[in-house]
Parts: sequence; structure tokens; C-alpha cells
Amino acid sequence: MALFGGHHEHHGQDGRDGHDRHDPMPEDPTVAMERYEYVLATAQPDRQYAVHAEAFGRLTDAEREELRARLAEAVPPADAPIDARPETLARVATDAERTASGSLARILGPLLPTVAAVVVASPPAIALFPYEYGAVTGQWAEDAEEDGGFF
Repeated sequence: MALFGGHHEHHGQDGRDGHDRHDPMPEDPTVAMERYEYVLATAQPDRQYAVHAEAFGRLTDAEREELRARLAEAVPPADAPIDARPETLARVATDAERTASGSLARILGPLLPTVAAVVVASPPAIALFPYEYGAVTGQWAEDAEEDGGFF
């Protein structure tokens, strides 16, 4: 059993820039994308920046370059990323989402499932979820219905 009640964990080298991945990953991409939308809808800009910087740091160089190109096409030239560093991409992505809510998922395009899975498994994002929701449980609606209150 994984941290936060999940059933699936990745351990060891993930093949992406030599990072070890020890965080729980959602098994269903649809669940990850739902939770990613929740992060985008509820997180403050500084938290959005933090989760994206971490997620973009886990992308391969080729994926970061693809993301840089996608962001450059989607934002005004003055706001386009000047490099493919995770921090630069996170700043531009956060600004794009703040400017037009819901636009980041469209900008990410084919990278959305990968980014969503990494974001929702990151500690800064997990802290945004209601208790027992964690990054990998499938209990969002059921837990909310059963809780009925805080105590």
C-alpha cells in the first residue's frame, strides 16, 4: 500500500534526467487530470508555480523543449519562455493559467496526462487535497459524501 492509501508506486530510476521517483502516482490518467484541474482551480499562484516547477523538472529535456514551444505559441511574445528550465516554464505556465483560467490544460496538449500525474503526486499538491484524498485514492466523491462535516 502506498503513501496516502494508494496502491501503485514507482521506485528507482524513472528514466527522466536521473531523478528517483518515490512518490505515489495515480493509476488512472483520468483521475490524475481531474485532480490536476482541482489544483489549478484551487491553488494560489505561488502553489501553482511550486507544483509546476517540480513537475516540469521531472520531464525529459525533449518534453521540456516541447512545452517551451507550446507555451511560446500560446502566450504573447513578451511573455514567452526564454529557455526550457523548469522554473521558467512554471512561471510562464502559472501566468498563462492566471490570465485565462483553464488555458493551461489546452496548452499542455499531449503532455497533459504526464504533467497531471506528476503534479498530483507532488507533496505541494497533496497538501491541497482534502484529508484521505491523497494523490492516488479514488475516493473523492465517496469521502466527501461520507464526511458530512469536519468532525
